[in-house]
Amino acid sequence: MTEKNKKEIIILGVGNPLRRDDGIGPEVIRLLTKDRTKKNSTYKLSSDIDLIDGGTDGLGLIEYLKDYKKVIIIDAVEMKLKPGTIKVFTPEEAVIKINSDALSTHGFGIAELIKLAKGLDINPELIIVGVQPEDISYGEGLSDSIEPVLNKLIKVILNII
Repeated sequence: MTEKNKKEIIILGVGNPLRRDDGIGPEVIRLLTKDRTKKNSTYKLSSDIDLIDGGTDGLGLIEYLKDYKKVIIIDAVEMKLKPGTIKVFTPEEAVIKINSDALSTHGFGIAELIKLAKGLDINPELIIVGVQPEDISYGEGLSDSIEPVLNKLIKVILNII
């Protein structure tokens, strides 16, 4: 796809909702999608911004990277910080983390995805919004530390847009 034909913005929520806080990305996508259907939406997200639940298939996300000018990825990130801490990462910061820790809580994480995209000369404007999880054990629902930061997290995303 040529640069001219690319879509503008996609928000990708990455994670596994069956691993508690690891489901933060898909939960944000669910909330933004639900909000769009309301007559008086809270977040006022433009309808030309695509929302995708990227699940846990890090490698499969490469297709989205090549089709958009700007890609915002929301994911649970092990940063050794207080649970619920939100940080915005550049691709360079994510790739640095690949050598020391897994940036993502998934097997083929965001850092590996960025490295692959770079190798394939796929270069959208890429922003990673990470949230420090408290609990990524098996189970459904976000932990008590993460649930309260959802609104703040969505505001961070909207500010990036």
